[in-house]
Amino acid sequence: MKNKSTIFEHLTSSRNMLLNGRPNVHVEPCLKLALSALSEVELPYIRAILETCLAEVLLQIERTDFRSAGLILNLIHNLPHDQASEERWDIDYFLGSELCGFLEHFNEINSSRKITLCVMKNIGVQHTDRH
Repeated sequence: MKNKSTIFEHLTSSRNMLLNGRPNVHVEPCLKLALSALSEVELPYIRAILETCLAEVLLQIERTDFRSAGLILNLIHNLPHDQASEERWDIDYFLGSELCGFLEHFNEINSSRKITLCVMKNIGVQHTDRH
């Protein structure tokens, strides 16, 4: 994979296909490629979130629960991947909008508890002392 932004391009395109109910043969390979390239994500806490979430997305795809897979990708597709993108990232928007949107579907999403706790743990450890 040429650069870390390609990882997020794969997440976004896969999310779009899954949420539109049009998964195709390219979604799973794209996500596996993104998972194998996580070492390119400079921020360790984001890498940990992506590792957990992508493994879960692939499991949901295997179970043909495309909606759960798409909603998980929707939560993580705009996370920062390096110092520069982290400085531009609006964590308040993420917490108030993207995470809340995910939680609105909590009972619909397989492993929503695992995903929520992973995201909050990793973001919390990184950002608690910053504000």
